[in-house]
Amino acid sequence: MSSLLPVVFVVGVTALVALAAYSWWADQRRREQLMAFCRSKGWSFAPEDPSLVGRWTGTPFGQGERRRARRVVTGTDRARSMVAFDYSYVTSSTDSKGQRSETTHRFAVVALALPTWLPRLQLTPESLLSRAAAAVGLDPDIELESEDFNRRYRVSARQPKFASDVLTPRTMQALLARPATAMRIDGNVLMSWASGQLEPVGLLSRLATLHALVDGIPGFVWKDHGYDPGVGPSTVTPQPGGSAP
Repeated sequence: MSSLLPVVFVVGVTALVALAAYSWWADQRRREQLMAFCRSKGWSFAPEDPSLVGRWTGTPFGQGERRRARRVVTGTDRARSMVAFDYSYVTSSTDSKGQRSETTHRFAVVALALPTWLPRLQLTPESLLSRAAAAVGLDPDIELESEDFNRRYRVSARQPKFASDVLTPRTMQALLARPATAMRIDGNVLMSWASGQLEPVGLLSRLATLHALVDGIPGFVWKDHGYDPGVGPSTVTPQPGGSAP
């Protein structure tokens, strides 16, 4: 049996090296695909932007250690500024034997600029284990007129009336026609986040969902918060989040 130990060790090391090599190759291939996609859309690509790590609060931000914002895509979509990136952080735990392990949490984040600051409003699919409302100090689970929408989304806001003003029957119907995704109005951005990594098809799909929500915000809501929709679409660069005064 002892004569087999060197063989097992070599096989194990070889497997680890092969896995690391494949992970590196897959990462480089995905990066090249994103860069090519950005060129086709006239968007910009950056390998990393540390300034995005602390720009917003609430899920998935502000948790863990070694936080990073990588593969950053910036540009304009339907006359609105946007930024999308891979966000990750690391958490550690110790088991009953004192063994320490680490877990890397990965999210694809998309943020679409709004023309003015709005109160916080968060939508999370009901299938998610949602602790996000408590994390940002929101009142959980506001019931709206659409039972289908209430079953699909958990709606949270500091101002329940604002939620019902923004989520009109037409807007709820538009969102129900699209895949459910976590979204939050955070100051002058509307952002979306999902477990996993950024990829072109998912980015376009989630941008379309964000646009559907923004397009459905009634004019009086904008005017109540200092913006006249008649002046044209937003080209404001997404900035640090927070509730409007």
